[in-house]
Amino acid sequence: MSRVILVSFLFSVAALTFSGTGQASAATGRAASQRQAEESRREFASFIDGFFAGTLREWNVPGLTFAAVSGNEVIYLKGYGIADAESERPVSPDATLFRVGGISTAITATALMQLAESGRIGLDEDVNVFLRRWKLPRTFDEPVTFRHILTHTAGFDGKKLEMNAPTSADERNYGARLQKIMPARYAPPGRYYSYSRMGYALLGAIIERYSRQNFPAAIARHVFQPLGMNDSTFSPSDGQMSRLATGYGKDGRAEGYSFFYDMPASSMSATASDMARFMLAQLGGGALGRNRILSPMYADSMMRRHFTPNPLIEGTGLAYYEKSVSGLRTLQLSGSIPGYSSFLMLIPEKSFGLFFAANASGLEFGEDLAKAVVDRFFAAGQPVLQAAQPGPSRPEAIPDDVTGYYRHNVIPRHTAEKAMYIMSDQLRVSSSGGFLTISHTLDDIPATIWAPAGAGSGDVFERAGEDGARSEYVFFERDDTGVTAMVIGDVSRTYDKLPLYEGHYRQIALMLIFASAAFISFLGLPLGMAVNKSNLPWEKGLRSATELWSISLLFCGMQISFIACLLAAIHYVGAEFAVFVPYQVKALFTIPLAGCLLLAWFWFRIVGNLLNPDHHWAEKLLLIMIAAAQTAYVFFLAGWRLLGFMF
Repeated sequence: MSRVILVSFLFSVAALTFSGTGQASAATGRAASQRQAEESRREFASFIDGFFAGTLREWNVPGLTFAAVSGNEVIYLKGYGIADAESERPVSPDATLFRVGGISTAITATALMQLAESGRIGLDEDVNVFLRRWKLPRTFDEPVTFRHILTHTAGFDGKKLEMNAPTSADERNYGARLQKIMPARYAPPGRYYSYSRMGYALLGAIIERYSRQNFPAAIARHVFQPLGMNDSTFSPSDGQMSRLATGYGKDGRAEGYSFFYDMPASSMSATASDMARFMLAQLGGGALGRNRILSPMYADSMMRRHFTPNPLIEGTGLAYYEKSVSGLRTLQLSGSIPGYSSFLMLIPEKSFGLFFAANASGLEFGEDLAKAVVDRFFAAGQPVLQAAQPGPSRPEAIPDDVTGYYRHNVIPRHTAEKAMYIMSDQLRVSSSGGFLTISHTLDDIPATIWAPAGAGSGDVFERAGEDGARSEYVFFERDDTGVTAMVIGDVSRTYDKLPLYEGHYRQIALMLIFASAAFISFLGLPLGMAVNKSNLPWEKGLRSATELWSISLLFCGMQISFIACLLAAIHYVGAEFAVFVPYQVKALFTIPLAGCLLLAWFWFRIVGNLLNPDHHWAEKLLLIMIAAAQTAYVFFLAGWRLLGFMF
């Protein structure tokens, strides 16, 4: 019974269209279908309630709202827990608003597809043609198109600093600030998937231009109102704010309401019942009842695959990314902003969708819910992903350049924010016996083993499970220089291959070298002064280069002060960096620049001292080694964008 629980709703609707030879038999059929539908609803509701009963306790979630749709019906709406700890206001799926974070991108994509359907834009046109005040820099020869931005393949860097707006008015006027905060591009468009909220902010500005309204008003007019999503908003009124669930951080403390300059990708608030209406329209070919927001062609286009680096890798639609769940293709989105977490899944071939939002940060059980629902209600009879034939297990079958260290590609590469990832988790890929091993450098996650996917598959490997089944693939992207990226399973898990010096353990080794050079400098000056004063019992007339030790010690002291002050600023006011980086913090970056001048003088004095017979050759060699370590430190700062004012 449970295997066909959801499709039974469709049978009950279909039964009403058949005519029989007698009214009694037709009525009996309708009654049976209705009873089956009601029983199916109860079983689905019981399953969802059971899932959340344990999950919410485990994750310490104050409140959660849930919606599920099947066919053309809402099959379950439910609120769990409380919307506010102080008032203990219960969550209502019809009245309580939750912030949905990244799920906002689906709404923005829908509005842009309306422009495409009307012929005002083309998905493969250069976005610069539609920008009036400024243009995206021509970093690469290929233009950035709307399709690139919708599929997160425009090649934008990540960005977090100064992305929060101070006030609601600043948030609504985000378009005027786009030129200043738009991140640089790190790759040609159409090459890699890299989630970019700022790309969607750019789309929002174009939507504003054609609607001649600010973004919240444009979305309300063209998406929310036609679908009857009367409580949904990108800029809540006072009345809507009173019904918004209070967001809570991982420590259980209430989070303040945040305004975002990337409003079109982050700022939507909605009820579960409103999100159910959106899912019905998305699955229903762009229509809900008699109201239509997109034609079937454009609505369905949002859910088909538009990009993948390899056919065996799950790709991305427009806003959505593909995720195989127990062999069934799903489209998913998740949202995470301070105080809130959300998740949305659509199964187009089953006309099914579910959504939840919670007032707690950092929840990661969306995929667990998706798998639980699919396994219970859809897995029977579904084709399992077919693996390619196993490839040869010879060491030479694996190219040498696939091994190394990799880091998730949604990071800033051109600003000082990059330094936040110095000690972030990396993936280490190694090769042995014709198999690949992928392990984490920090996270306590078991290593995985991968085998070549077979002849003609190129840089594709498939996971070797404990039962011998292979249903997940890893693909290595390469260009003329060799491997540049790795994709595991689906495009949301795309990782940059790191240069040798950025590997996790090499970074640790470099830091130890810098620390050793500083320690030796701190010892060298007092020892040298003691030698020159003949206060050491083993001193036999030698002299020490105390001037050079003084310069080295000053350099090390300056750099230690810089790092210490920077860490203190991050600890005490780091949360404010999302809105504004204080000028006092930016002024700290004069220290490394001054250190470069001091280091140049250090080298000049070392070279001049080489022919000085008063100083022992061993001391000269030691000072050269310390200067080399300090020079490497300067390059280390430059590589992590800490040398200069890169904000």
